[in-house]
Amino acid sequence: MTSTSLQMRCPVCNGQSFQAGPQIFDDRYGQAHIFNLASCKNCRHLATAPRLSESDLPALYGTYYPRKAINAAQVAQEAAKILKPQAALRRWWNGTDNQGQYSVRAGQSMLDVGCGSGCSLLEAQALGAKAFGIEADPNVRPIAQALGLSIHFGSLQDEPFPGQRFDLIVMNQVIEHLPDPDQALRQLAQRLAPEGRLFLVMPNTESIWKRLSGTRWINWHIPYHQHHFNQRNFIRMAQACGLKMVRKRTITPNVWTVLQVRSMFSKPQLGMPSPIWAVSPPAAQDSAMNSGANPVKVIVRGVILTGIALVNRITDALGQGDSLLVELQSERVS
Repeated sequence: MTSTSLQMRCPVCNGQSFQAGPQIFDDRYGQAHIFNLASCKNCRHLATAPRLSESDLPALYGTYYPRKAINAAQVAQEAAKILKPQAALRRWWNGTDNQGQYSVRAGQSMLDVGCGSGCSLLEAQALGAKAFGIEADPNVRPIAQALGLSIHFGSLQDEPFPGQRFDLIVMNQVIEHLPDPDQALRQLAQRLAPEGRLFLVMPNTESIWKRLSGTRWINWHIPYHQHHFNQRNFIRMAQACGLKMVRKRTITPNVWTVLQVRSMFSKPQLGMPSPIWAVSPPAAQDSAMNSGANPVKVIVRGVILTGIALVNRITDALGQGDSLLVELQSERVS
């Protein structure tokens, strides 16, 4: 491990000096540069170095992120699941309830910052809300046009949807992608309606899987993740931005655990995308799993997945899950 000192601003304590740590590269999509995990010398907040700028993000995601392989029909099909019987129970069991849009109420307005494919906006609309999104990845533009989604392509700094205040603002696995997350929180606090809520979900560096996998933890996700939060440093940053915590919990998507195990046995190469992160439609995945499968293998697979779900739900209850969900409100709200 190098002892190099790096000059970067810390969004948690506003310190200016980081200690360089292990070297990590993009083991998912093949971005061909080496980065450091760096630790703030003052508060120990972890960040990626060198840090990217807002202007770097559209080209990074447009080139490497796999949304170009997704179409509008697949997004609509996925979003429609929210209205199926027992959908909430299924999300809890699968660990996919780590999404802020599921808390929106009919008649409310919701902003999803970093809305990805736009699936969350369709889900919010199905729940009776008016949904808006912000997205940096230009690959999503055709999907938004096909589905009639209100998505601003750019950044929060563009101040899209002027004059609009939101009852719910969500950032699902997004805050860690931003070079200056504290500045984003301050801006979002100004966009909340009275009694408005802010839901953020991010990887949890205090999770059991992070401790077990070390530098092979899939949620380092270098260089796309610029910051790596735990509960303490995130809440400290939020409070400095005039926000108070309403509730928190940890959630581990079962698919993350499967991918983590597969990743630990893979051999990533610098500049080469990993096949375990290839995107395919859910229907195609189900077909591949079940078509002509040996019945014994199907049973074994079911037992393994059930075991993973049980372990994850217990881990989540103990606060050791792989993602951290935090609900915030403005300190001005009594």
